[in-house]
Amino acid sequence: MTKICFEPIGVIASEFENPKDLIFACEKGLNTMTKSKIVLNENFEKGLNGLKDFSHIFVIYYLDQANKIELMTHPGPPTETSLPKVGVFASRSQYRPNHIALRLVKLIKIEGNILDVEGLDAINESKVLDIKPYVKGFDRPDDFKTASWYDWLNK
Repeated sequence: MTKICFEPIGVIASEFENPKDLIFACEKGLNTMTKSKIVLNENFEKGLNGLKDFSHIFVIYYLDQANKIELMTHPGPPTETSLPKVGVFASRSQYRPNHIALRLVKLIKIEGNILDVEGLDAINESKVLDIKPYVKGFDRPDDFKTASWYDWLNK
C-alpha cells in the first residue's frame, strides 16, 4: 500500500494539554463550548479569503497523543455504560488506524492567519491538516439515519 504523508497547515492553541481533559466534549457533542485558536501557517493565509462568510467549519487535525488502535470500541463517554461495543469506524473514537479527527466547530472570527473557534475538542499544539466550510447542501442530507445507541447525545 502507498504511504501517505501530510504537512500540517497550522496548529491548534488550546487550554487543554491532555486528551483526558476533553472527555466532557464527548458528552456534549455540538454543545461543547470550548474556545480555541487555529494558528495557520502564514503562507496559507490567502486560503482563508471568503471563509469569514461561514458560521461553521470542519477542522481536520492529527491526534498525535493517541497511543493505540482499538478496532472495537465504546462509542461514547464512560458515563454511558449501556452502549454496545462497536467497530471503530462506527464511532468517533480517537483510537483509529490513522489518528485523525474531524470536528464541526463554530467560527467566531478570523484575524490574519488566526481563527477563533468554539467547540473544538483538541489539545494544545495539535496539528491542523485541513479546514473546510460547513455547507448545508453538501454536509447535511435531508434524509439520514443515526444508530439508536447514539441517542444519548440528544438528551
